[in-house]
Amino acid sequence: MKLAILGADHESIELARWAVWNGQHQLVAAYDSAPCAAQLQQLSPNLRLNESWEALILADAADAVIVGRGGREAALADNIDPTERRADQFRKLVQAGMPLIAICPACEAIVGYEIEMIRRDVQAVIVPYIPGIGQAATGEAVDLISWREDSPLGDIEQISLERQQTDRSRAAVLEQLPRDVALFRRLIGTIQSVSATGPPAAIGRDPMGPKVKELPSLANLSVYFSGAEGLTARWSVVPAAGSQQGRLTIVGERGNAVLEMPTAGDWSLTVNAEMETHEPRPQTHEFEQVFWQLTHGAVGDELADDSAWLSACRDQEAAEAVDRSLARGRTIELFNE
Repeated sequence: MKLAILGADHESIELARWAVWNGQHQLVAAYDSAPCAAQLQQLSPNLRLNESWEALILADAADAVIVGRGGREAALADNIDPTERRADQFRKLVQAGMPLIAICPACEAIVGYEIEMIRRDVQAVIVPYIPGIGQAATGEAVDLISWREDSPLGDIEQISLERQQTDRSRAAVLEQLPRDVALFRRLIGTIQSVSATGPPAAIGRDPMGPKVKELPSLANLSVYFSGAEGLTARWSVVPAAGSQQGRLTIVGERGNAVLEMPTAGDWSLTVNAEMETHEPRPQTHEFEQVFWQLTHGAVGDELADDSAWLSACRDQEAAEAVDRSLARGRTIELFNE
């Protein structure tokens, strides 16, 4: 399969590198990717670079596209808002029926739902890529909860994820949060409500009054999510003592499990430390899953997950509800329509 990258970033390049080294795909073009030109040319010396991205629609430039989170420089050079440019690119690529791998978070939830309607109309394929969500240790953590009373942990009492970040700006937090919501969705089911706490609101401010002009800091954000499986999970962001990582803790009536999630490297799950340890497995397993979904979805295989993009949109909607919860000082219900 001939692959192109639109808006190259670290994750899209890693996916392309695996695909090329695996020998089943070739990287033939990259658009809106000038800052990553050296890495891309090292990976594929003969690729077409920085031509007009519309070639993906108007010509037989590629069989599938990996849509990264880069491309800001190209949008600003054309005096276009980067968010609006990426939304327009998504719409046109999906309308053309181009199979896509989308690095999440890919766009605003409302845009994602619009793209989902287009995708259904034209029977297009969109495979969301959420780093780490396909790792073996993640699946083992999900099993611990789904087994219920047969789990080594017994009935689950608490689920919490502490995200350690060196960069706790709004942009960095809102990039990571939807990815962790995707993990919570696998653990507690579709997210049904969001309750966030952060910096205290101004004294005397009416939460039902006009919207604030400046959005609050999320550097000390804490959020409770409730899911369709009757469980809740807490997410919080804290300063990183060393390298960036996440730690998911699952507490049950008979023990606990800890999922270590380094930003770079394989994830590992430890269950009742004195009893057993689940060893990490290679990250290449989740790359293989992504391209399996892409190739099988492109040929209409019923085994491919046709609901993955819609689920990613719901994850994004849950993350976006944080600002509404902070502004109103209450829990936000999600109806998942």
